[in-house]
Amino acid sequence: MAGKTKSLKWYGKAVTQKMEKAQVEGVNRTMQACVVRAKSKHPWQNRTGLLEGAIDVANFAEPHASGVKGTWGVRDMAQARILEEGGTIKPVRAKALAIPQADGSVRFASSVTIPPYPYLRPAADEEYPGLAERIRKAFERP
Repeated sequence: MAGKTKSLKWYGKAVTQKMEKAQVEGVNRTMQACVVRAKSKHPWQNRTGLLEGAIDVANFAEPHASGVKGTWGVRDMAQARILEEGGTIKPVRAKALAIPQADGSVRFASSVTIPPYPYLRPAADEEYPGLAERIRKAFERP
């Protein structure tokens, strides 16, 4: 083997850029799948559609020092968190809460306990396991 040499062409930078692009695409596709799942399979009775309409991607994926980061969920909806996690609502500026009834009357209460109706976490639990596969498919695309 003396006198014989082989060379290796290094594509490290190009491969790193391709992987970063695939990660961004994979995270964005996963967040979109979570949004679709949360909007279509929520456990509450939809009356106005406001909360359902507020579920969206807040920040599309971008490269960061530690990888790729994006945000999805609900913005600007006071009832979003109480519906996801449950909790007790108490009046702040009044002595009682006014609760409209189906017959048009109003019932007053000193507090109301809302059971949890999770819709974001189940969507994440269902869709996040597919993240690696989405990244792989994006990376393998020419």
